[in-house]
Amino acid sequence: MTGQLDDRQGAILDRLVESMHSGVLATDEHGRITAWNPRARELLGYTRDEVLGRSMHRLLHRDADGHVPPEEDCRLMRGLRTGVPDHGDGQRFARRDGRLMMCSWSSAPIYTGGPGRAGPADGVVGGLVVVFQDAADRVEIERERREQMARVQRANSRLRLVAEITTVLSSTLNEQEALRRLVRLVVPHLGDWAEVDLLVRDGRVERVAATHHELSAADLAGLEGPLPPLPRLPRGPLAQVLRGGAAVVVSGEGDVRSDEPLDAAQRELFQVMDAHSAIIAPLAARGETYGALTLGYSRPGHGYGPNDRLVVEDVARRTGLVLANARLYVEQRNTAEAMQRNLLTPLPQPGELRLEARYVPAARVSWVGGDWYDAFTLPGGAIGVVIGDIVGHDLQAAARMAQVRNMLRALAWDTTALPSTVLARLDGVMAGVSDADLATGVFGRVEEAPGGLWRLRWCNAGHPPPLLITDDGGTHFLDEHGMLLGDPDLTGTRPDGARVLPPLSTLLLYTDGLVETRDTDLSDRLTSLRRHGSHLAQLPLPDLCDQLLERIEPSGEDDVALLALRIPG
Repeated sequence: MTGQLDDRQGAILDRLVESMHSGVLATDEHGRITAWNPRARELLGYTRDEVLGRSMHRLLHRDADGHVPPEEDCRLMRGLRTGVPDHGDGQRFARRDGRLMMCSWSSAPIYTGGPGRAGPADGVVGGLVVVFQDAADRVEIERERREQMARVQRANSRLRLVAEITTVLSSTLNEQEALRRLVRLVVPHLGDWAEVDLLVRDGRVERVAATHHELSAADLAGLEGPLPPLPRLPRGPLAQVLRGGAAVVVSGEGDVRSDEPLDAAQRELFQVMDAHSAIIAPLAARGETYGALTLGYSRPGHGYGPNDRLVVEDVARRTGLVLANARLYVEQRNTAEAMQRNLLTPLPQPGELRLEARYVPAARVSWVGGDWYDAFTLPGGAIGVVIGDIVGHDLQAAARMAQVRNMLRALAWDTTALPSTVLARLDGVMAGVSDADLATGVFGRVEEAPGGLWRLRWCNAGHPPPLLITDDGGTHFLDEHGMLLGDPDLTGTRPDGARVLPPLSTLLLYTDGLVETRDTDLSDRLTSLRRHGSHLAQLPLPDLCDQLLERIEPSGEDDVALLALRIPG
């Protein structure tokens, strides 16, 4: 029979769908409902008798506004015309109580025809079977899954940001550079703008870095600089954070209302940044607050929730550690450099003879080295000049340097013996009364000879050769050298050298930190020293020393001591 299901087919269909968990209905070729299982009644509220013979489309199908859509737009009815199975999500079915239910569904055509004709190839569509489920739970689960994935992605993105910030900030011990990098990294990931205020001496506050995702550097330049001092009894949010308080979230300038001058400066900043919301977090570490990081949004509707606050606090805490380490480094470096410089004696300036010295500590703060220079007036008017280097880069090396320097002064004072003899005596004393191990050094006497000439007598114990630079730019290394100081197993001699020092010439003594690097051939560095010395020959002695250090660019792997002597004209 064409056009409708016979009783036998309907009975079979009823038995098949009774036990299904999904709602099932069937229609004839006109879309009228011919079957309705118990689960369909549970989902939509209609009894079987209330739906049989009624148009599935007009009874159940609804659009987003609850209206019956045009039948030609109904995908369920399309299956009757095309005979093609279909499925989908987001179909709205009208419940008996008037509410709409979001469904997922699938449909399949029912073919009818004469004997032997019951398939799409040679039958006709006599109806549809539609299976549907309540999609609300699944849609909600899918929505929650997407939101959870979005939260995970945001969390991973912020973890990567925090890791990047940690890496970038840890790559420098320059405080100003670290904070400028910080504000560039957090915008726009954590806000539209950012700035850092630091506590400086005597309760003063200074804004050291500021950025905005739209404003130019010129617009922001006027914001940096000194701020009003920190009040003794803080009332405003910035002052409270700088006094050791926890991070605070503020709603633009409206939450900055105290009459403190520091708060007035903060309100001015918020006006320039067009702040709608902000968070102020302390830059603190090891019980000390160094400053505050302020982040904010200029766009309405953006703010800082609990998760955002945790991220900002983490960034601020890591920055606080960077500041603590940077200041500890500077403090240790200053202490080490001061100690080393205090161990180095002032230079004499006898008559028209001029002496100049420089000391540059190693880049590593813990490397308080054993490099030293010395110059002193000897009985009879000669000038003793010394450059030396004790093996080691620590406080013990510095202490041993002081021992050896003082011993050499004493040994050179009461004798007119050759410099090699003085160094030989120093060898014996080092072995007996000093903890110093190996050392290198040059000891020389500079004295005025008859006729107004100046003469150098020297001995080199395994040290880089002194450089003589004449007034016309000529250069000559004083290459005579012998074995190191302090090793009883070494054999050999230390020859003495003698040289007339021409008028206006410069004698340059230096330690190996000036010319030795890991990645450069020593002969190339010595050639560079010679070339630069020639170019700088006629500069005043202080300028020559400064320019030489600037042009040579020591690697920082070791201390550098430099002693220069200029002969009168």
